Amino acid sequence: MNLLVTGAFNCREADLQVLSDMGNNVIFHQMESEDLPCSYSWVEGVICNGLFLHHPIEKFENLKYFNTDYRFYIYLNGTDHNLVLNELNTVVGLYSYSLCRKVKEVNKENVILDIVSTAIEIIEENRPKNEFTFKVETHRGDKSFPLTSIQISQQVAKLVLPKIEGMRVDVHNPELTLNIDFRSEGIYVYTNSIKGLGGYPSGIAGKGLVMMSGGIDSPVASYLAIRKGVLLSAIHFASPPYTSDMALQKVIDLLEQLSIYQTNQNIKLYVVPFTEVQTLIHEKANPIYMVTLMRRAMYKIASKLCEKEGYQCIINGESIGQVASQTLESIKVVNDVTNMPIIRPVATYDKEEIIDIARKIKTYEISVRPYEDCCTVFVPEHPIIKPKLDLIIEEENKCNLDIPIETAIDNIKVYNINKKNKVNIFEENEDVFDI
Repeated sequence: MNLLVTGAFNCREADLQVLSDMGNNVIFHQMESEDLPCSYSWVEGVICNGLFLHHPIEKFENLKYFNTDYRFYIYLNGTDHNLVLNELNTVVGLYSYSLCRKVKEVNKENVILDIVSTAIEIIEENRPKNEFTFKVETHRGDKSFPLTSIQISQQVAKLVLPKIEGMRVDVHNPELTLNIDFRSEGIYVYTNSIKGLGGYPSGIAGKGLVMMSGGIDSPVASYLAIRKGVLLSAIHFASPPYTSDMALQKVIDLLEQLSIYQTNQNIKLYVVPFTEVQTLIHEKANPIYMVTLMRRAMYKIASKLCEKEGYQCIINGESIGQVASQTLESIKVVNDVTNMPIIRPVATYDKEEIIDIARKIKTYEISVRPYEDCCTVFVPEHPIIKPKLDLIIEEENKCNLDIPIETAIDNIKVYNINKKNKVNIFEENEDVFDI
């Protein structure tokens, strides 16, 4: 296949080689797909957002791909479809997909019989129960076929119905719908449309930095941000010896699980040494302001990192009113330290809703590991829930945090997190370096 790959997402040479090794004639273009010059009109397929280029379906050697203006086809060639479907379930930006069977058309006189034969096989394989209702829907993208969509549906239903025991017609509320899709590239028959993750392809909306504590909320917020097209990196505040290496490993494991949704399946993690900042606040400030002052320091550090590394927003897992630092008054006071956009994907979610998503994306069991993060260190018994900005600034000035904050930024460690190369902080790892 003549395959054009656009460079909006920093395609790697190794990725291009993978496509070439699959038998494709690969051309790389630096522009977005909608800006492609007409000179590339001979191209048979386009990969414009890394949807499959960086995705683990590439590990299935027998798969073949075909792209049109309206469809992206994956030919299994003997590969177990369940394995491929499991991988497609992690593709952000994919709205829906179907497991189809292509009709082997002999000629237009016999094609209805060929469709019927294929339809019987599919219905028997996917029948919901012994007795059920069905209907036929035909989508005639290829208008060259002489019959209309309604005529095709009627003829197929008439021939299929006597062949399937326990099946009857219900065009209004069927338990099974037989879909027939006429395209110029072939005729496809299927019974179900599988809903994908939806959203936007990862990276299309820009770069964001998520504040990753290790709890239940921030991984869910990360996932929701990725679904909206944000290419994600993470920042974590570590306070040894008050927080353990196991707490950091928990964060790494969470990001490893989240990395499957990223375009390049890699998440950069910035680990900030936060002990000195927290200790100063604990020693110098009124305890009731501890949480608010700590959050302001975190946002100052995150904002400086965003400016330095080119991130366009800060993302967090705050939910309105869930804890003292997440009242509207607290949020307003904390926001005062930065002009960076703050995205709160779970701000209006109930805890049960957040937990449901966490279970779905398989981060919940990691998040509930019993290792404390810095947010639980030095927490007062009765933190203020409606802080006043002038009083907060007064307490902040007592702590002289400017130098400790700069020191923390200078000593950030960076981890590259992905599924392929697991990071274990208890072992020497080449993917760890100072910023």
